Amino acid sequence: MKVAFLSREYPPDTAWGGIGTGYHSLARALARRGHQVHVICQAAGQPGDLIDDGVFVHRVGTNPKRYSVLARLNYSLHAWLKLRELIRKQGIDIVEATYWGAEGLLYSLRTRAPLVVGIQSAARDIIGTRTYSGMAQLTSLKILSRLEDFTIRRASLVSANSRAMYIEATDRLHIDPGKVEIVHHAVDTEKYRFVASDIRGRLGIPINAPLVLFVGRLEARKGVHILCQAIPEIIKGLPATRFVLLGRDTNTAPEGGSFRSYIAREAEVHGFSNNLILTDFLSQDELVKLYSACDVFVLPSLQEAFGLVVLEAMACGKPVVATATGIVPELGLDGASGIMVPTNDAAELAQAIVKLLRLGEEDKQRIARRNRELVESSFSLPVWADNVVQFYDKALKGGT
Repeated sequence: MKVAFLSREYPPDTAWGGIGTGYHSLARALARRGHQVHVICQAAGQPGDLIDDGVFVHRVGTNPKRYSVLARLNYSLHAWLKLRELIRKQGIDIVEATYWGAEGLLYSLRTRAPLVVGIQSAARDIIGTRTYSGMAQLTSLKILSRLEDFTIRRASLVSANSRAMYIEATDRLHIDPGKVEIVHHAVDTEKYRFVASDIRGRLGIPINAPLVLFVGRLEARKGVHILCQAIPEIIKGLPATRFVLLGRDTNTAPEGGSFRSYIAREAEVHGFSNNLILTDFLSQDELVKLYSACDVFVLPSLQEAFGLVVLEAMACGKPVVATATGIVPELGLDGASGIMVPTNDAAELAQAIVKLLRLGEEDKQRIARRNRELVESSFSLPVWADNVVQFYDKALKGGT
């Protein structure tokens, strides 16, 4: 099968978030199975073609600014032109585009191979959680949201990466349920597994101090401000607890401006500066070490399409506290492997984190085994690749 992905995000040049990470893993998994896979993504420097782990990567466009409307339009035009060339020269069988950014818009106007759209995060989610800065960005997001909805309605089939996204497609967008399938994303379980390291020492964290980890952009949609409200209550009972917040800064603080600066101010005002470590994104190897070193992983998001970081932490054998968004309601977090909490509830969040931090060693080992087994059986790359191939076969047969 010959597959072309339209995804402006694609590591390492544009490693902006979960969408790029997901397609990076899927593209390589399909290539290893003998499929011809092309990815048309944003060029951060000179445009050009290369082969990366069996995947044909085509970096296009001349403007890599992440949030610029002009940059997105620039990419969309160049991506469409490259896709036309690939279809003509390679005979592409399936085109998959992300819902976010309406990246299949131009191709959807006149398709030559079936177009499938993966529904994940969307501009509407950014608007709903007020994760934007200024009226100009809000206006751009509103326009982008309409283009996203127009594009997905023209797709042959839609893949939803969680039950939540399936409901989004069928209930809000009113797409025929027969055209929508749940195809869960996955974790590279060869890379995400428990490893011993000295990362606690390098971060200045005492070996016996409870460690809570958050991984994600520092923004309103990720609920980092809710975690900041919960931290003082947690350290009342467990004063030695350390919190590592790992993620890129954004200008979406509750009162505007840098979220990192907002967190630092909150820590100073509420007396947890000495318990807090703020750090930017790490390499994958270092991230795995940090997952492995933490005692509890937390994702307090107000909205998630999937929440891959939860599965990454579980693959490393860690208990998780996460809000009822994305894939989380499907994981059975009933206390046996983690705890699901309501969104926007700092008290419930604090209570759940404390409960897991107080677990004994035997319970921790049991959770480690359970979480690892769950990810390997239901959310590994081989499982994802199998499901995607079946989904593409359905699209090639006309969606039947």
